[in-house]
Amino acid sequence: MKLLKLSLFILFFSSCGYHLRNSNLGEQYQSLDLTIESRSLLKRPLVSELLASGVKVSDESEVSLVIKTDRLAKIVQSVGVNNQVQEYRLEYDVQYTIGDSKLREVHIERDYSFDVQQIGGGQTEERTLRKQLAQDMARAIIRQLSVNVK
Repeated sequence: MKLLKLSLFILFFSSCGYHLRNSNLGEQYQSLDLTIESRSLLKRPLVSELLASGVKVSDESEVSLVIKTDRLAKIVQSVGVNNQVQEYRLEYDVQYTIGDSKLREVHIERDYSFDVQQIGGGQTEERTLRKQLAQDMARAIIRQLSVNVK
């Protein structure tokens, strides 16, 4: 009975189009030449995600992934009655090209609260959010490239 339920479960999910997330990027691009500023927050996570997707990062590759714009902006979201900032938004915009393709864009944003009484904690939270945004951006770029590969 359990085997029958398991078989029906597997059959249902395979027939509805659900598949585990798996990047085919390595099949399309065996290696990529990555052009990005060396001090970019995105560089390390993007290289890691490319390697995890089966793509070798090499200066000698024929196909280039060029990060044209890599901009992280901090925007005031709300100000309290005492004219002190209570909430910020981090907006991360990246524009890139791969090979001879058109310019592609990815936008991610996160809001966070800020308490002037806990300035050290707020700065730590912002650094952590910046790192998470870079990781999320790298994954979003890989997903976007993977979708366009299929």
